[in-house]
Amino acid sequence: MKFFIILLLPIFIYASSLELLIENAKASHLSLTAIEHKLNSIDDEYEITKNFSNPTLSLSISDIQLGDISNRSIEPMQFTSLNFKQKIPYFGKRYANGKKVLARKYKIHMTLQEAKVTLVREIKLSAYAIWEVEQQLKINDEYMDLIKQNIELYEAYNISDTSAHMGLMSAELTLSQLKIKKSKLSAVLESLYKKISYLSNLDVTKISLDMPIKEPKSINHYLDYISSNKTYKVKEASIKVANADIDIKKLDKNIDPAIQVGYYYRDNFKDYVNIGVSFSLPMYGTESSKEQISRKMALSYTSEAIDFKNNLNSKIFDMYANLKDSYRIYNIINKESLPQIEHMTDLSSTSVKNGAELFVYTYILEKQLILNEQSINSIAAYYKSIAYLDSLIGEMK
Repeated sequence: MKFFIILLLPIFIYASSLELLIENAKASHLSLTAIEHKLNSIDDEYEITKNFSNPTLSLSISDIQLGDISNRSIEPMQFTSLNFKQKIPYFGKRYANGKKVLARKYKIHMTLQEAKVTLVREIKLSAYAIWEVEQQLKINDEYMDLIKQNIELYEAYNISDTSAHMGLMSAELTLSQLKIKKSKLSAVLESLYKKISYLSNLDVTKISLDMPIKEPKSINHYLDYISSNKTYKVKEASIKVANADIDIKKLDKNIDPAIQVGYYYRDNFKDYVNIGVSFSLPMYGTESSKEQISRKMALSYTSEAIDFKNNLNSKIFDMYANLKDSYRIYNIINKESLPQIEHMTDLSSTSVKNGAELFVYTYILEKQLILNEQSINSIAAYYKSIAYLDSLIGEMK
């Protein structure tokens, strides 16, 4: 039994890792499964493009004499015929249709990749938000304990002057505010765990994250992979589908012949066979108009792709600026502000002997709490910016 528990321990530890949540979501999330079903259906659609259109089979009875309906031997024009008609597509049309289906398959494939990127990004953002709230709750609890201890210490002195009373009231008010804040953060945390459980398709109750702050990668790292953006790939795929449609519309100008073969049976006369060929006449320019429509749609998709790529470049610069800003704020707080406020806290905590000093100490604690929260926020913002930047270059890990 002990051996079994030891074996399971790494699994439980790994179960709360961000990597597992992402991999499980990509493997089993229903939103992705729906797209995968669409993708699989395209293979059947491609097979259909190899086929001719369904033939027409008709049965007809001609020259029915109303005076003697059952008599079919009155004259040679009385026959019963069975006709078979098949439309023969112009050479290249089936290939063009298949090419368009394959282009659509590629577009659906890229849509699947786009959905995976979005899902991974949302899981990361939710995980970082959970870390941020949990750290805030941890800091909040620590400050509540400190204030409680100092209220008890103050009350032990049994000081009754006005300034001391004001200091006590201030500390108790701060404690109440921290309790309210804890309640709100707990509600947010519960909601975030519900969200990440849905996104990862797992029942997530705890996440363990390591959140070190390092010098951000160069912006060129993101700009070099801008063409890997999955939404951009989808737009490129739309252009391929439109171009394939243009090829089909061009071929539609070529007439597809229809061959008809009929067997004619007569009671008292020789049977015979008819063979005919028919054509549709492109007299009204419909096919040319449809080709122009397809060309204009292709131009539209091309313009959309170019505009999106230009805007994507702007988004990377904007998000990278947020990343650098978070990094700078973190360093300012942790290298300059927090050391100073911690020193002030140490000095005042050792001299809480009267109400005024308690008032000052509570004030300093509030300032320290704000700085710690800003530090936590900057770390979370740093990682959220990276998550957004990774999604902009198509990252799925």
